[in-house]
Amino acid sequence: MTTPRKPFLCRTNLHHVWESAHTPDGQRFVRCAHCLKERGDGRTGMSGAGISMGGMT
Repeated sequence: MTTPRKPFLCRTNLHHVWESAHTPDGQRFVRCAHCLKERGDGRTGMSGAGISMGGMT
C-alpha cells in the first residue's frame, strides 16, 4: 500500500495554504490545509534577537 505524497508546492516549500486549527485541549495553532505542516509563531527556538546578540558588539 502506498502513502499519499505531499503536494508539489508544499514539498518544495513554495506555497502553503495556512489555516487556523486547535488542539483537543483548546490551544490554537496555524497549519497548512494540504500537508498539515505547522507554522511557528516566532516565540520558540532561536529568535532573531538571540542570534544578533551572540557575541557581536
